[in-house]
Amino acid sequence: MRQVRRWAWVVVGLVLFAAAAAQAGEEADEWVGKPAPAFDLSDLDGNPYRLVDLRGKVVWLNFWGLRCGPCIRELPELQKLWEKYRGQGLVLLAVNADGVDAPFIRGQLESREDLKAAGITFPVTPDPEFGVIDAYGLMGAPLNVMIDKKGVIRFRHEGYEAGDEATYEKTLQALLAE
Repeated sequence: MRQVRRWAWVVVGLVLFAAAAAQAGEEADEWVGKPAPAFDLSDLDGNPYRLVDLRGKVVWLNFWGLRCGPCIRELPELQKLWEKYRGQGLVLLAVNADGVDAPFIRGQLESREDLKAAGITFPVTPDPEFGVIDAYGLMGAPLNVMIDKKGVIRFRHEGYEAGDEATYEKTLQALLAE
């Protein structure tokens, strides 16, 4: 009888785990297919980026932090994809999630060896008031959001593990081909 009870608890645990995992997947997918929230950002040089002005281009928002290890490890891979696809209509914006201003971010990019090694040439944008971060529901970094040429979110992925860039590239290729 004890063995039957034990197996019953194992089954209940597995069912609850599966339900929680399915709900977490639904929360991530709730963004995909919906219009992207408008944004108005400026890069470290003051160049403006507004979603409404970027229609007709694939927009990739990478939300990252200066103290986020996975974010920093991901930057060189983003740079490679930026170099490969920027001439095909890709706009990649690295939206800093630390709530700091452009001079602070620039200072970090110029002084920290890990950031210098990343070789970032794509636009980095501060979001000191967290307006864009809140609009896109950032819960953890990095967060990558890809928006199609019509302004619809088509990809959203939180976190980074080596190899994620293959999924990014496959998604970019599909969006740029549309």
